[in-house]
Amino acid sequence: MNIISSFYELVCSRCSRRSSQKNEKCLLEPFDLKKWLKLAIIVALAGGGGSSGYNGSTPNTGNSDLSDLPFSYIPDGNGFVDQITSMPDLPLILAIVGSIGLFVLILWYISSVMDFVFVESITKNDVRFWEYSKKYMRMGLNLFIIRFVLAIGFFAIFIMAALPMIIQIINDPSTSFLPMLIAGGMSLVAVILIISIFSAIIYSFIYLCIPIAMYDKIGIIEALEKVVATFRQDWKQMIGYWFGRFILWTGGGVVFGIIILFLILIPGLFFLFIDAIIYFALSWIIQQSIIWLILAPIAIIEIALLILFSIMAIMPLHVFMKYHMLLFLEKWRPDTTIPFFDLADES
Repeated sequence: MNIISSFYELVCSRCSRRSSQKNEKCLLEPFDLKKWLKLAIIVALAGGGGSSGYNGSTPNTGNSDLSDLPFSYIPDGNGFVDQITSMPDLPLILAIVGSIGLFVLILWYISSVMDFVFVESITKNDVRFWEYSKKYMRMGLNLFIIRFVLAIGFFAIFIMAALPMIIQIINDPSTSFLPMLIAGGMSLVAVILIISIFSAIIYSFIYLCIPIAMYDKIGIIEALEKVVATFRQDWKQMIGYWFGRFILWTGGGVVFGIIILFLILIPGLFFLFIDAIIYFALSWIIQQSIIWLILAPIAIIEIALLILFSIMAIMPLHVFMKYHMLLFLEKWRPDTTIPFFDLADES
């Protein structure tokens, strides 16, 4: 099967139709608000622990007097370390950074467990949050370790690419940052692009190996080896799968983005109107500082509701795309039997 026919079948043909049918049956037949809330929480947790970002440095201001600023004089690497270790608040800073890092790692582990819970929930059409979470804690830990090692590897590659710029900044902090960024920016952009492509491919394999590990009752590494072996035998369907997923995610993202915008805009304006009435009503009775103390918890509740609305609105797209992945895997690798609900009723 060539790439074009694979692409057509994955986007326009049976795979997408079956995904839509299963999505409709899972979410609407019958409609269960409690089930929607559980799936929305699972989707949010599955996507909440695996993101990372990079914050660029602030450009140097030129020849201005920076003698009163910390790290204004960093002659070499040793001087940089000396200034770090001589900071009076270093233990507090390390404690805060360590706490944030630990919190992120815990979220990342929960995210890994939720990937298994998500697959099990929509495969069986039965959402049992705590039961499935306990069942897949060990597999989730193994997946977390693999993701953590990959993240360290990708970050190390980026740091190695940025190392000349970092050394230049440490050894000569008076150097203007902007020309250096322009000179080395293209190479960093190329490195980031290459890392993004490779990470997307690797994580695509990892997501496919999750149901294989679950239903073939094997480890994540062994499941990953099976995915790679199948890819070597039938890489054309995988290329079509990637293109199909890109089209579906792009189109679905636009449609659901508009839906989420309306779901946030309409209640947001309503909440703003209510808050304004409360503010003007209380301004005749009590002091302004007390008014803000009253409005602050109300605003927090309103923001939480808007976030919940947006998560529940985007959840059907994630369920559809997960069904799409599972149905592709079922066709691409017939050796793995995925125990879908109501399989006997499907044509």
